Amino acid sequence: MRRPPTELERIIARRRAEGPTLQSIGREFGITADHVRLICRRVEDYDRGIALLRQDPSSIEALALLGQVKPLVKEILRYRGVKRLTDLEGVTMEEMLSWPNVGRQSAALLLNALANLKKDTQ
Repeated sequence: MRRPPTELERIIARRRAEGPTLQSIGREFGITADHVRLICRRVEDYDRGIALLRQDPSSIEALALLGQVKPLVKEILRYRGVKRLTDLEGVTMEEMLSWPNVGRQSAALLLNALANLKKDTQ
């Protein structure tokens, strides 16, 4: 999982929300405009992922925003009609490993997340 945004990253994102340009924020903090953009995106994605996970603990999109699911794996899952962890019920490790771009680490993470979700809802 991606680490939560630091206090400095949150300050930079708040400054951007106030309206200044990426360039002016970059000058203020001694970083490039591209770095400001990246920081703001990371903070927004993290916050959106946490909010989505609270609404739907089985959301693949939320796990992707939090960095638990790789972007390419998320797309493969979407292509296969998997939008929620619960859509993986009955899918085996071997089956997932046969899907393109889904490696052992991603498959194990997804299956463990599904098992934890089931455990938490019982």
